[in-house]
Amino acid sequence: MKLFTKEVKKIVINECLFHCIIDQTHSNESISFKIYSSKTSFFEVLFTWEGSWHFNPHRPKNCERLIKYAIEHGWDFRHEKKTVKIEQGDFLIDKLGLSV
Repeated sequence: MKLFTKEVKKIVINECLFHCIIDQTHSNESISFKIYSSKTSFFEVLFTWEGSWHFNPHRPKNCERLIKYAIEHGWDFRHEKKTVKIEQGDFLIDKLGLSV
C-alpha cells in the first residue's frame, strides 16, 4: 500500500470551490483532513491511524460528505476566519458512511 504524505484536492459543491488537504505524514499522531473555502476559513477533522484503515479519505465522495457535514453543523464557510476543528473524528466514519 502506498502511504501518502500530503495531497491537495479541489472539489466544487453547490457552485462553491473547496480545497481539501489530506495529511497522512507518518510521523503525525493522526490523519488531518482540512477543508478550506478561503485563505483563512477552514474545517478540520482528525482521524486516528486505526480509524483511517476503514475508509479512503481521498475518495471525492468522502470529501463531499465531510464538507456537507461541516456546513450542516455550523461551519460558515462564506466568511473569513471561520474555523471548526474536530479532534476525534473517527465517529464520522460510520455516521457519514465513509467506509462504503
